[in-house]
Amino acid sequence: MSRAFRLGLGWLRTSRQSVSIYCVGAIAGVTVYYLYNDQRIASRRQQLIKRRKELQLDTTKSHEQYRFSSLNIGGRFVNPFDTWRDKTLWDFVRWLCTRTSGNGLPKDMDELDRTLPVVTPHFALLNALSRSANVRPHGGAGDSVEYAEYPDPSELDPRSTVTATWLGQSTCFVQMDGLNILTDPIFKRRTVFSWLGPERLRPVPCQLEDLPRPDIVLVSHNHFDHLDSDVVRQLGNTVTWYVPLGLRDWFARRGIYKVKELDWWQESEYTDADTGRNFRIISTPAQHWSGRNGLDSNSSLWTGFLVKGANSSVFHCGDTGYCPAFKEIGAKYGPVSLAILPIGSYEPRWYMCHQHIDPDDAVRIHQDVQARNSIGVHWGTFMMSDEHYLAPPRDLATACAKYGVLDGLFVAPQFGKTRLYFS
Repeated sequence: MSRAFRLGLGWLRTSRQSVSIYCVGAIAGVTVYYLYNDQRIASRRQQLIKRRKELQLDTTKSHEQYRFSSLNIGGRFVNPFDTWRDKTLWDFVRWLCTRTSGNGLPKDMDELDRTLPVVTPHFALLNALSRSANVRPHGGAGDSVEYAEYPDPSELDPRSTVTATWLGQSTCFVQMDGLNILTDPIFKRRTVFSWLGPERLRPVPCQLEDLPRPDIVLVSHNHFDHLDSDVVRQLGNTVTWYVPLGLRDWFARRGIYKVKELDWWQESEYTDADTGRNFRIISTPAQHWSGRNGLDSNSSLWTGFLVKGANSSVFHCGDTGYCPAFKEIGAKYGPVSLAILPIGSYEPRWYMCHQHIDPDDAVRIHQDVQARNSIGVHWGTFMMSDEHYLAPPRDLATACAKYGVLDGLFVAPQFGKTRLYFS
């Protein structure tokens, strides 16, 4: 073995130029292959979109299954919408070269405390609306000043009460009809590892173990800021995970098998073992992409979720650009009691518009899905775009006024504050 190693080392020393040529050739070959493959998939995508439109124009037959259904070409999911455009490497380089810096973030932490306050969730309320098996007895009561006008938790009926507690990015703890829901969980300080990825602007309002135990977890896609592997390990098979098509194997490799994998428009029923209440979990279309490294791009789908109970419903949008599917969601499943919609990571628009809505688009979706109330998430947590860190709530207020949405129906919540709605 040592002799073979010495021979190989000697060859490298005498053939450095050849090795360099081989490496450059290999990189060029791989690059050409991926560019060709991307072009082939893009061309095939356009052909299939055109074919679907032709089928929908055929009034002699029903082709409902083709309307905004997911699309997979050569093992990769693609967006079946005319509103989508694939980004090239040159688009990414152009964005990096023209990026603004700072996002207006203050250097004074006191200023950040004032502009982005962190509130303690109303644990007493969350526990009161949870099944006894899910209660965390050690949870605090929350800030009495923040919740002074809230009713006594013991007087509320879980069957007609909806709560939403935003914990940063797209992570929300939601309760409806007595069901505890956790969305796109991430509790890390950084998105990827403790030392890698964008850092939180504000600390997480509480830890996972402080909350009542969730019954189900909704994962819209596999990006690091929407799927925290530490949370997956912590919750394991104690909850039911709802994930988009192609993501089940990722969980299985980590020993998690209590997973429901859904395609767009596919439904799954969840029954509360204690109360016998039934809930429909519906996967809905979105315009985005997936991947946790350069080798698994779009190998799994991206989705929104609609959870419907007997008295209320919650729509978790996940990341998306604006597309015509939202009117279809509203027509088929509306009205919605509460919609959780992203309102951040949207500048510059030329680069972000296909994958991230802005507040104006979010208000349009609020109306498309016929939401009675909405909260704006995916802002002020990890800065991964160019808008000012306080622009999302300001732009949301402007958009609500533009489209005639009344004050209080669509809000950008405070970190950690538990919001209360009645169905």
